[in-house]
Amino acid sequence: MGALQDWTSLEIAKLVASLATPIVVACLGFWISRKVRESDRRFNEARDERKEGREAEKRAIDDELYRRNALHIGLQVDCQFHGLRQGQYLTTFTVSAKNVGQVLHEFEQVTLRVRAIKDEPFTVFRRSNPRKQREDECARRVAFPHEVLKANLVPWNFVFIEPGVTQDLTLTTMIPADYSYLLAHVVFEYKEYWPHTAEAVFAVPAGLLRSNDAVAVRSGTIRNDADYCRRNG
Repeated sequence: MGALQDWTSLEIAKLVASLATPIVVACLGFWISRKVRESDRRFNEARDERKEGREAEKRAIDDELYRRNALHIGLQVDCQFHGLRQGQYLTTFTVSAKNVGQVLHEFEQVTLRVRAIKDEPFTVFRRSNPRKQREDECARRVAFPHEVLKANLVPWNFVFIEPGVTQDLTLTTMIPADYSYLLAHVVFEYKEYWPHTAEAVFAVPAGLLRSNDAVAVRSGTIRNDADYCRRNG
């Protein structure tokens, strides 16, 4: 009877062992598989982070090299003489600012300065700095001795330009007819000590046009708009 009981206990132990072994193996396999997956996940995450870091660093280098996030504004200044009355030309200055960059830009101040030459001989611009004076003399930079106007073309607190958009800023004023040439100089600052400038020279009409004629000046050329319209129907 005891032998039967021993045999039964042994068989029971074997049965339990045979049943427990697959469970233990399965649990061990699941644990190992989970650890492997976690290790692979951490490895892939670290690899992706390194890849993203390298790509971000490359983008930053390219952005700095090509100044993709920098402000890029193209400036042009034009002038139109509308007509003559009592020795004064009704004149409009137009500053065209085109945002050729990829970021929005706000202008708080765009300064237009206009100087002029009358009938006096052309002279070289004079400076108090001798070195600058020598540079101007070598370049034969012409002096415009008469100050005509200085104005901020921003009408309110600021104007903004979206990427790809051209914004025209205008000033209509009076120009004495005794001036023969005008130098229009426009400047704004991207930030302090980072100015952007443009300038152009315009010939003032000789004063023989009727008051209903208009003279458009574009890049140094003069056109009588009334005559142009008559010739072209």
